[in-house]
Amino acid sequence: MYGTIARVQTDAGKIDELKALAQRLGTAPGQLGRLVYQMDANPNELFLVALFESRQAYWDNAQSPEQHARYQEMSALFTSEPEWHDGAVIDALLANDAQGERNTAIVRRLFDEVINQEAAGVIDEIFAADVAIHDPLGGDSRGLDAFHQLMGLFDTAFPHHRVTVDAVIAQGDLVAVLHTHTATNTGSFMGMAPTGKTVVVNGIELCRLRDGKIIEFWRKDDDASMLMQLGALPQQA
Repeated sequence: MYGTIARVQTDAGKIDELKALAQRLGTAPGQLGRLVYQMDANPNELFLVALFESRQAYWDNAQSPEQHARYQEMSALFTSEPEWHDGAVIDALLANDAQGERNTAIVRRLFDEVINQEAAGVIDEIFAADVAIHDPLGGDSRGLDAFHQLMGLFDTAFPHHRVTVDAVIAQGDLVAVLHTHTATNTGSFMGMAPTGKTVVVNGIELCRLRDGKIIEFWRKDDDASMLMQLGALPQQA
């Protein structure tokens, strides 16, 4: 498993253009996912996260003329040189990073305890009181109550859902987690009646930490796949 994180800066008037260009890079063969995150603390700052199956997949993507041309177009919008953590083996990434180890241990509690052990009380231990939450279904919100509500949405629709952590990548105050979510829909979900269907969904969560607490959280799961598996959206051809 290989991955990259790039921290980039741009002008306020170019942020939407840069995000659009980053998304246009798409998903290359052997690439597990690509995410673009905008930080609350600095709206002119983006984090570009990419995860690959292997070193070879990473290098094949890096050497693709099409991807290179798109990246050159995107980098023209940077106001400074990107800060890269590039091409590192994810499992070894934390070995030489004490901050990464501490932050990863905190974030793992979300998956190991809050979700898999259904220990909702742990939320108040690992999240800051004013945590900023970015969720594609629920939108942006803030605070512990909002996060409890987000978890409650899924706990109601998918009781006893379970998650497997596939890979973790950490840099500075950020931790990204690639995971596989398995759940059976036995409760109502966003106005839909229970289907009884079991879904398997891949996703990436990104957490920003300060003083041992998660202060910002992004959920980037494959919600379209989930809705297709539930029958709420047509299957892709």
